Amino acid sequence: MKKFFSNNRGSAVVEATLIIPLFLFAMLTIYSMCQCKLTEETIYEAAAETVEYMAEYSYISDNTMYLAQLKMQEYIDDKELVERYVSGGIGGLSYLGTIPRDGEDYVILRVNYSLNIDIPFMPKLSKKRYIVVRQRAYIGESDEAKTEKSDYDKYVYVTDNRDVYHESRACTHLNLSVHTSSDTYAKANGYTACEFCGEQSGDLVYITDEGRRYHYNKNCSGLKRSIYRVRLSETGGLGGCQRCTD
Repeated sequence: MKKFFSNNRGSAVVEATLIIPLFLFAMLTIYSMCQCKLTEETIYEAAAETVEYMAEYSYISDNTMYLAQLKMQEYIDDKELVERYVSGGIGGLSYLGTIPRDGEDYVILRVNYSLNIDIPFMPKLSKKRYIVVRQRAYIGESDEAKTEKSDYDKYVYVTDNRDVYHESRACTHLNLSVHTSSDTYAKANGYTACEFCGEQSGDLVYITDEGRRYHYNKNCSGLKRSIYRVRLSETGGLGGCQRCTD
């Protein structure tokens, strides 16, 4: 029995000798990969802040790659991390291809670099990386252009009939005042029967201040308005209501 336990302890030592280095190698590799990923995120965050700065001041100055380099160095939060995992450190970041402003008034920042992948007991590996961040330049807009755009994109109100559009939700064409009356009074004052419920009969009818129809049914669709709020550009060229549009 003593011989058996003695041999068993020896095999456990051998197994530990083999497993522990493998475990340490795996942990160090995972750590290195996580640090590389963190480096990429740090550079991207700095690039996003840099292009935001460049876009914000596009209307008063011309952006250059030199300006991008200065702001990137300022916005990199963990400089030691970048120095360790980027070939050449912060100075190894290249901005070739950066466009201060393209034909569509966008600032485009390109950052190129080589990422060092440090795996234990292996030669250092290097991987080319690049990011592109695009941001609309804040160049301002003329008051005339703003007014024209605002007028074209403003919200208006339409009904199912879509005869005209209304600028005011409180327009009397949209909010009907319904009153009861006798059919004799309605006919005598120029009201005509509704095309939807006019074939019905009765002494009591419903009229509105703005309309010229009388209705036998209070729930007639001619007395109801389904109102929709849409963009003026979505009305298909409808004319404006004479009462609530300029």
